[in-house]
Amino acid sequence: MTIKRYEEVDCPNCGASNRILIWDSINAQLNPEAKTALLCGEINMFACERCGNTARIEKSLLYHDMESKFMVWYFPFEWVQNGDIFDSVTPDGQPKGLECFPGGYSGSIQYVFDMNELVRYIKFRDVLAEKLRQGSD
Repeated sequence: MTIKRYEEVDCPNCGASNRILIWDSINAQLNPEAKTALLCGEINMFACERCGNTARIEKSLLYHDMESKFMVWYFPFEWVQNGDIFDSVTPDGQPKGLECFPGGYSGSIQYVFDMNELVRYIKFRDVLAEKLRQGSD
């Protein structure tokens, strides 16, 4: 499932209010255009319409690939340091709220703490999936 919403965000530079699209989760098969935008660095980015200031919106993002059967969850590392991440994971590191996720592979979720690492991990899994497809031909 893909979850996205619009939110009003004030520019930290000029204070102007901007309506921006926030992504909470991306399903690669249901929204391939969102996957492309993520890999291009365009997801959860703030761009002020008044002054042009740009910045990343520091929030978690769950990425789900049903075809390759993996999930990876990005959290800003500051959430680890200040304890905010523990609202989303159990004490043993399992994701809260994904226990009954269809497909049965949510228990092996990968966590990353840098958006660039999220992109690298997805690209790694894409290359791996391609190698597996070539091997089965």
